[in-house]
Amino acid sequence: MDSYWMWWLAAVALVIAEMFSGTFYLLAVACGLGSAGVAAYFGMAWSGQATVAALLCSASVATIYFWKRQTASVSQSNFVYDLGQTVRIASWSDTRHARVNYRGAEWHAELADTALIDAEKTTWRIKAIDGSLLIIE
Repeated sequence: MDSYWMWWLAAVALVIAEMFSGTFYLLAVACGLGSAGVAAYFGMAWSGQATVAALLCSASVATIYFWKRQTASVSQSNFVYDLGQTVRIASWSDTRHARVNYRGAEWHAELADTALIDAEKTTWRIKAIDGSLLIIE
């Protein structure tokens, strides 16, 4: 079997594996291996094929890594939707901590540093989320 077939079969195997993982990294490596197969098809020596595979795999994986890192910083949390929503006070624990009703359950909440204490106020707005603690104002 010619060496380009080996590169292409390895690339196809990684594309199939990528369908189960969904990370895009295996797809990036498969592109590098497929390119090495093209280089082999046009008669490049084994060392050239390996160099093409190494360079393209590294470059494509690095590109995906930096792209994912950039897009992850845009949406830092799965709770972005919750910011700005209103909650109702169920009970106050002390002057800065309360139990609030939100999304059909009771949550722990804490007043934001800038919020003024007002025991009469029953509706507050979610300013931030720290773990499972709602920061309200």
